[in-house]
Amino acid sequence: MPHSKRMAHFLRLPLIALITTMLSIQASRAVEVTWDEAWRLARTQNIAVLDAHEQVNVARLQVKEARSGALPTLNLSGLYTRNIKTPVFFFEGQPIRIGLDNEYTAQLELAQPLWVAGKVGAALRAARSYVKQTETGVTQTLQDTRVRLAQTFYGVILARELLTTTQTALDRAIQHRDQTRLMYEQGIVSEYDKLRAEVQVANLEPPLLEARNQYELTRQNLRWLLNLDPETDVEVIGSLDLADTILPVADVETAYQQRSELAAIEYARKTQRQLMSIARRDLYLPSFYAVANYRTMTQADNFEFDNYGWVKSSAAMLQVSLPLFDGFRTPARVAQYRAELRRLDYMESDLRNGISIDVENSRRELERALRTVTVQEGNVIEAERAYQIARVRYENGMGTQLELLDSELQLDRSRVNRLHALYDARITRLQLERALGIPLKETSEP
Repeated sequence: MPHSKRMAHFLRLPLIALITTMLSIQASRAVEVTWDEAWRLARTQNIAVLDAHEQVNVARLQVKEARSGALPTLNLSGLYTRNIKTPVFFFEGQPIRIGLDNEYTAQLELAQPLWVAGKVGAALRAARSYVKQTETGVTQTLQDTRVRLAQTFYGVILARELLTTTQTALDRAIQHRDQTRLMYEQGIVSEYDKLRAEVQVANLEPPLLEARNQYELTRQNLRWLLNLDPETDVEVIGSLDLADTILPVADVETAYQQRSELAAIEYARKTQRQLMSIARRDLYLPSFYAVANYRTMTQADNFEFDNYGWVKSSAAMLQVSLPLFDGFRTPARVAQYRAELRRLDYMESDLRNGISIDVENSRRELERALRTVTVQEGNVIEAERAYQIARVRYENGMGTQLELLDSELQLDRSRVNRLHALYDARITRLQLERALGIPLKETSEP
């Protein structure tokens, strides 16, 4: 290899290594997700939301299918008949055979509905009501998904904060253990104090492992909810601190007007009424069709197609169909639709009762959660002050180790309780918004 080429080769090696390192760093970099970004991903990638949108697409295609009942149909058909024995007709008692061995027929037929007892219009109205019903299903799915997302998104933050709190407690215990060992060597504290400090460190290690596992589990659930690759490293950006502690107005009548489930029942009721109207029109009402056809046919005893002579004909007809008896099928279908309407009435009554209870319970839970946040905020401040006093007393030989450990335990417990209270406040606020049926365009970060 020439000297210049060897030099170029060796110069490329660091460049390739640098590019490879940069790509590996970029691949391992965590995907940072804020609440707004998580909500955007949930609206566009969540499986349940995608399925709800597909149901709307199916319903809209059913509208096109119903509309086709008013449009003409065009059919092309062909028939080949092999006469094993040619047919006969009788003339003055004598059989006379007609036709040849091979018979070919081709027909093009156009049929246009003129009046089908109003069933096309009723089918269109039923299909459009069903579209509206599926659209309310999308709204319900988005509202439920938003609650699940908040539980998961802030669950990740809660798990991360609990992990940090547990790690801080362990670090503090290790520092206290090391200090106690030093004081034991100097004869300031007893062996019991040293052993107790070592036991405290050992007792905090399993909770730390559990907190790490919980943090990874919540991140895995978030990836699943957002339909992300399981290998994606998700880093949630946000905190549990509340920006708004004002209690929303919990009005049951407003919930009745805004809950999409009640709207879905009303659209389902309209659909059933239209289907019942169609069923009633299936009996005793005539249908009129204009039909036109063009036909060509031939017969032969051989397969010499070039020598065939084709005969052409055409016709126009007015077809009337009047159903008189269908084995009681129509009365049975009408009875079924009436039963479905009664079921919808029962469902609406039960849903209204459930909404009323849901709104009241959600309001009470949010009041409790916000009150708990206030209490726990004060508890953390007092616990931190108590810990500082106990630590100073212990270092100066004025306090006992039991006093110090108890103050540490109370501090850690108050911090954990505060985190849970903040999480509960965010989730219960969103659950109250869901119970009230607040439109998504009016909602913000919980």
